[in-house]
Formats: sequence, structure tokens, C-alpha cells
Amino acid sequence: MKGNEIELNGLIEEVLAQMREREYGQKIYSHYQYSFSLLKSVAVDLGKDDLSEKLVEAFLDSPVNCGERWAEKERTHRKRCVKMLLSLAESGMIDWDRQKPESICDLLYVKVFRTEPEKFLRQMKEDGLSPNTTGGYKRIVTYFLLFCQESSHESLTDLKTNDVSRFIASLYHDGKYRPTTISSALSGLRKFLSGNTHTERFLLEIPAHLPREVKIIEVYSKEELEAIENLLISGQMTRRDTAVCRLLLETGLRGTDICSLKLKDIDWEMDVIYICQDKTKTSLAIPLRASYGNAIADYILNERPESKDAHVFLKNTAPFGKLGAGAIRPILQKMERLAGVQKEGRISGSRITRHHTASSMLRSGVPMPDISAVLGHKDPNIVSVYLSTDAASIASCTLPLPIVWKGESADDE
Repeated sequence: MKGNEIELNGLIEEVLAQMREREYGQKIYSHYQYSFSLLKSVAVDLGKDDLSEKLVEAFLDSPVNCGERWAEKERTHRKRCVKMLLSLAESGMIDWDRQKPESICDLLYVKVFRTEPEKFLRQMKEDGLSPNTTGGYKRIVTYFLLFCQESSHESLTDLKTNDVSRFIASLYHDGKYRPTTISSALSGLRKFLSGNTHTERFLLEIPAHLPREVKIIEVYSKEELEAIENLLISGQMTRRDTAVCRLLLETGLRGTDICSLKLKDIDWEMDVIYICQDKTKTSLAIPLRASYGNAIADYILNERPESKDAHVFLKNTAPFGKLGAGAIRPILQKMERLAGVQKEGRISGSRITRHHTASSMLRSGVPMPDISAVLGHKDPNIVSVYLSTDAASIASCTLPLPIVWKGESADDE
């Protein structure tokens, strides 16, 4: 066993050595060290002499010493550890791609249905739809195919009247979608059904319009903005996170557009930032104000890691690549926590900063078409939702109460 232990140890040491060369952060590196130590312990307990299927299975099934919230992430991490070792043993090269979690597409066992999501995805990419849109559309179509599978259909030609209606009702019943998100998702189902001569006749079962719940949106108060500003100048947050927060608060940009911003998109001489929006594919030219311009420059000059990646904002840990859109919400949550901003009942992420920017412009008297242009909306009418953030504007739309004496209105005289 000793010789084979050295072989397994050799694979592990090579993976760790290459991670050090790639300058992985100490926290991530230590996590892999711990996982590989666990793998070696399991190998000793089983008396196995190679990275066999039994050893891998025992390693993946080892108890996870964390709450249920993180258990699935830990199992995914262990799968990646195994994949890295196997790729090194089989090809001499380490597969650095991250382990993807199981997809709902894996639940499709009817052969005809299994090919539909990827075929639909390719068509959407050819049509030039954004990644966010294609992901959302693919999701609801996969749910629809699962519904067809559970209804014992063997192909889309087995669809019957009311199947689509029953499917839409099931989305509400199962809690997969909320009234606020179902409309955009059904656009994906509508696109899918319209692409097939047999299924397009079921388009009539999709409601042409579903009323959306419009809530009064609470944005940052004057006191909270003062606390946020004091935080941003205090140095408690990193230079990157400070610049990201200032951009979000002052421009109303979507988080994905900030993550996609490249160094060449900033014209320092003309004081302009050029943006091509991920969602709408429309171009924006945003004034480069001193507040967030100086914050970006401070990050680039004093904190940004050396990297060939052309994006402005990079990850803090190696390999230093583009900051993912999923990092925006945690950055804002950290800002709010340190500033003492209360979150109960509020929306979160870059949505609240977009609403904050729009409501600030509205209070300053900026016309709604101009606000729509700055925020990059295709439909100018969408901006009307920001009226709900401005109590003064709402109050001006109310009717005065009639004067009443002794239970009768003045008009009764």
C-alpha cells in the first residue's frame, strides 16, 4: 500500500503545487488541503491502492461537518477535487473547470425531451438574446418538458388542449415562480412553442397579459445615505468594493454591466464611460464624475491585481479574472451592514441602487424620458414605477377630501 500511497500523494502534491503557481488565495488553498487530507484518510481506511470508484464514492459520501445550507456546496467541491486528480492521472493535465451543480435538465429521461433544452438554447443564442434571458427561458422550458414527461407524454406531438394552462397553474402551485416574475418567464415558453408547427397552436393558452404586483419601493433615506457616504470614505471597504458601490449608487447601472466594464471603455480624457448593456444590447455614454472616477482610478493604481484580463473589476483571489455578477449583491450587503442600513422588507442587490438613482433624478425634476435613457430602458413607461419611491410626487396626485360638517359634506347644502 505504501507505494500506492506515494502515487496518490504525488497526484495531490502536484495539484497543490500548481495551485500555488496560480496564486490561489490561502483560504481556498487550505480548503483543498483539508479535502485532500480527508481523501487520503478514506483511502487508508478502505485499504485501497488507487483512485478507484469505491474510494471516490466513499470520499464523496463522507460526513459533511457543516449546516445543510453549505452541505451541497461542500459536496460539489469534493467532486471538483476528484475531477482534478483524475484528469491529472489520465492526461497529465489538470482540469481546472469548476464542477457544475446538477441541472434540472438531468431529470429529463425521455430521450426526445432531453435534446430540446440545448436545441432551444442554441436557437436563442443565434437570435442574439442575452445570457440572462437565455438562462431564464431555458429554465421554464425545462420545467415544461418535465411537466410533459410527468403527464406520460413521449413527445411534443402528444400535447393536448389545456396542457399548457395546467402547466402554468402548476408553476404557481409549486412555488417555482412568483406573480412578479412569471410574465417574463412565459415569454420564453411562448418563444419555444412558436418554434414548432404542432405546438404553436397552444400559444392561445398563454395569457396575453398578467397583472404584475407593484409595491411601493423603499429606497435609502437621507440619514442612511449619510452613513453610507461616511463608510465609503472611511477605508473600511476595499478600493474595488468602494468603486463598485459608488458606481451603483450614482449611475444606476446594472450589476452585470459594471462587471462587464473594460479598461478601454473608460475615456479618461473626455470623462466618459461607454457601456454596452448586457440585457438590452444598447449603448450608453455615462459622464465620468469625479466621485466614482477617482474611486476607479484608486482601485486600478493601488489595488487591482496584475492580470491580462481586460475587465476593470477583478476577483480578489487567483486566478484573477472578471468579477462575476453574483458578487455584486454581497458587496452591497456588506456596505449596508457596515453602514447600519436596515434591510427589513426591502429589495436587495443592484435593483435598490437603480431605484435609488431614478428616484433621486425624479425628485430633482429630471423628465422621465431622460431617466429612462440614463437607466437604459427600452420602454420609457417602465420608469413610472419609480413614482412609488417619491412620496411628494404621489401626494400631488391625490384628490382633496371634501369638507364635512356634522356628518354631511359641504356639497350637500
